[in-house]
Amino acid sequence: MSEGEGRGAVNKFQILNPRLKHSGTGLKFQILSLLAAYCILFAMPALAAEPAMKFYPIPSQRSFPSAITADKKGQIWFVELNVNKLAVLEPSTSAFFEYDIPTTRSYPTDIAADANGIIWFTEQDGNQIGRFDTKTKTFKEYEIPTVGSQPVRLAIDGSGDIWFTEFAANQIGRLDTKKGDIKEYAIPTQLSQPMGIAVDAKAQVWFIEAQSNKLAVFSPASGKFKEYTIPSPFCAPNEIAVDKDGGIWFSERKDRRLVRFNPKKKEFKRFDIPSKGVPEGMALDRKGNIWYCDKRGGKVGMLEPRRGEFIEFDAALSNAQPFDIALGPSDSVWFTDIGANTIGRLDIHNAIPEGHQPAKLSVKLDAEQRKVFEQKQGQKNP
Repeated sequence: MSEGEGRGAVNKFQILNPRLKHSGTGLKFQILSLLAAYCILFAMPALAAEPAMKFYPIPSQRSFPSAITADKKGQIWFVELNVNKLAVLEPSTSAFFEYDIPTTRSYPTDIAADANGIIWFTEQDGNQIGRFDTKTKTFKEYEIPTVGSQPVRLAIDGSGDIWFTEFAANQIGRLDTKKGDIKEYAIPTQLSQPMGIAVDAKAQVWFIEAQSNKLAVFSPASGKFKEYTIPSPFCAPNEIAVDKDGGIWFSERKDRRLVRFNPKKKEFKRFDIPSKGVPEGMALDRKGNIWYCDKRGGKVGMLEPRRGEFIEFDAALSNAQPFDIALGPSDSVWFTDIGANTIGRLDIHNAIPEGHQPAKLSVKLDAEQRKVFEQKQGQKNP
């Protein structure tokens, strides 16, 4: 509550107590009563306010929580890479439940929840796609045909099938969830090392080729690939996501930026992260904002693409290393923190003030442009 609001509360208290008189004991009592009312009213917002960022310590020590997702009930699921577990956080009770993955040392690296409440995850060293039924609390694992393929990322298409990248086998794969069959597709560029993967509204499968520095798309209908060389050489692309307009977003870790590819115009648009942070995870909210983690800088960031505005939030924990990010119910942002061994929650409504205005446009001028600008300024201010 502001100082002005405090004074308003005191005046209201005086109006409700017209019998108090300004003499002797009555005056002292009135002053003490007013001070008490002011203090109580001043403290109320502080007691009621929710913190913008909240942290939930994971039960297993040094678990290395990597990928994270939210299911349709608003529960937060994640994989614990170092202890070989699948885990869930129930936000309403702050309770954690952990489940041992059947294959030992499977090295789980990605996770997604489907429309039926089934949790899917990759087992990089287990060479499998894992399935967890949240109702029966049972696992099922699907062996990938190519030995040592190293599945690292997955995505769910409109039919409920699972698409995944095979980092070491130079392939992408599709798991038919109804039949349980896996089909693999060889990527045209050799040693491409595919990473992030996403499926658009037209059922086209987009993915990142980290080593060959390309953005690629596969059409299941035609069985054909199309590849686009990323303009920034050796940019170490990693994560990928599709926005509501069909734009393809991906991260450039080396150049510390987010990039949007327009499939219709075949154009790349770059957004440099202001803090020079290295983007790790990526997620889109319902307004089209791009959320990411900055592991090195200990931050969670958001890009508002229409204005090109960035907002970043410090994780505010010692040894904070945010790693992956997901959107939950009520505009909540959830992220894993591998350094602090926690799950973090960012409340957008409390984090971004109401009526927040974007920063002023900043334009960089070269020497010749600056000279012209200064001349113009001198003519306006003789």
